[in-house]
Amino acid sequence: RDMAGTQRPHFLRVALSQICSAWLGSDGQMGVPALLYREDIVELLCYKEDFLEVSSIKGTSEEYKVSVATSIPPATNDQSIGRAFVLCFLDKLPSPGSGLVEEVKTELMHFIILRLLKESKSTDLKKMVMKGSPEYVKKIRSWQALCVLSRFVTSEIVQEVCVEVFESLREPLHGSIRYFVEVFCIQCSRVFPEVFGKKIAEQITRHDLNLQEISSIMVIAGNLIVGKYRDDFLLKKDVVDLHTVLAGASPWLSSTQGFSRGIAQLLVHALIPLVVDTSKADDGNQDSDWHLRSLFRFLDENQDMKRVRAKQSKFFYTYDVETACTPEYIFSIPVDEGGDSNPENMIDVIKQCLIDVYEEAHGDDAPVWKRVQEMLEDGEMDEHEEEDDDAKVSYEVNFQRKIIPLETLNLAFEEAQERRLRNIAGRRKQPLILCAALIDKVPNLGGLARTAEIFAASKLVIPDLRVTQMDNFTSLSVGAGDWIEIEECKEENLTEWLLQRRSEGCVIVGVEQTSSSVPLLEYQFPENKPTVLLLGKEKEGIPVQFLDAVDMCVEIPQLGIIRSLNVHVSGAISIWEYTRQRIQSNKVDVS
Repeated sequence: RDMAGTQRPHFLRVALSQICSAWLGSDGQMGVPALLYREDIVELLCYKEDFLEVSSIKGTSEEYKVSVATSIPPATNDQSIGRAFVLCFLDKLPSPGSGLVEEVKTELMHFIILRLLKESKSTDLKKMVMKGSPEYVKKIRSWQALCVLSRFVTSEIVQEVCVEVFESLREPLHGSIRYFVEVFCIQCSRVFPEVFGKKIAEQITRHDLNLQEISSIMVIAGNLIVGKYRDDFLLKKDVVDLHTVLAGASPWLSSTQGFSRGIAQLLVHALIPLVVDTSKADDGNQDSDWHLRSLFRFLDENQDMKRVRAKQSKFFYTYDVETACTPEYIFSIPVDEGGDSNPENMIDVIKQCLIDVYEEAHGDDAPVWKRVQEMLEDGEMDEHEEEDDDAKVSYEVNFQRKIIPLETLNLAFEEAQERRLRNIAGRRKQPLILCAALIDKVPNLGGLARTAEIFAASKLVIPDLRVTQMDNFTSLSVGAGDWIEIEECKEENLTEWLLQRRSEGCVIVGVEQTSSSVPLLEYQFPENKPTVLLLGKEKEGIPVQFLDAVDMCVEIPQLGIIRSLNVHVSGAISIWEYTRQRIQSNKVDVS
């Protein structure tokens, strides 16, 4: 691998294609030749190749895959081809009890599984690793490999594996990593409900679980108790204490977290008939189970509960964990900007189910102004089209039936306007727009979102709204993206956007070192006009073509040798100076 380097990555691939073929061995001895290389195999399963340099190979990477790498999935990403050979080799080995050599099972497969579980552990259990970092790469690739190797978990190591898995669930993990941890846990639970089932029952009754942990426990339990793997898991229900699982799930029916509450409803509805006779009629003599029967009937008959159950049960029944544990699936998942798998998070899918159910059931509960807007949009008629008289009458009658008094409309609009002027803490927003449309590093955008929300900026402008869904953005912004208005503006549209803001009365202030820049401490931000604070690119600053749209440039005085600050730091200092001036002029109430 070291000899191949970045200039000749195809050397590694050609070598691995031959080596893996040799490791596979012959019938009756499959995998035996690989025993001496088990440490290297673990390392290769987590290995990430550098981006291919076009000059280093002849033809495209796709042509290369067809001509040489025919034994790996065709959709394999360029930075995963080496590990794909190794993972496909391991996947071709027979299962335990179906021809797998005992020594290969214990000295190779068990060794790899336990080592990968250790390798996937964080050094700091309270800190989420940075997406794209070496530790992140090792984590996600370890768990992907573990999913494929889950069929090699046997009774000899299942207790140790179970402990390691649930310790991992306690870590703060990106959704892309947590997805594979959950898949692995579901697979092991199907085969060993007496081990994993007991652990799930134990965990779900705890009151100190963090939000990520209980979300994962709910997803796993939903797949095992409600979904298509229900029969596998409940086949040995005598070893799984269903009363304990029910007791642990029931309190989550009142959770403020809609996701956990929604799955709890499914679990409780599925579990109650397994522990009590729900067909028994209440004859006035309340026995010890009457409250469970009453709860079941409510969940079973309530219309909202039925809608939630129909949506989420369908998801759990269609989710295919077995397919998710194949190399073909692993290497077909779309990759993120760093070249690692970016699967759709199960939690996000279920949350969307809840949103859909709510909108179906409560469409008429929308705010007054929203209903009027939708009604007018739905009722708009093209003045250039001929209209049927009956249709006109129908529309007019319908509008009159739904008409809302003018005073109510005015009050609704005034309340909506007042809400827009205040942040989630109830404080009035500052007339400051932070424009970060030239910044492309997600951690900087996440940090700026947090700073802008803390100082009640009215808006944050970024180049791509999709970054707000990335784990490293949400981690660094600490949820600020949910509480501040965020607008998208591409770099190619920035000049037009700045000129539009200027025409609306905004003062455009650029944070940049130019020959005419004013020291930040000497600049007086306008008190009676909104301000747009324009930040430059991470390395180049504000490109010259945008400086013509700027009213003033300010620079931060520096006393050291290095002549530039991180753009997030520059933005934070500038926002604070803006806020400090408004506090001194009594424009901001900090009491």
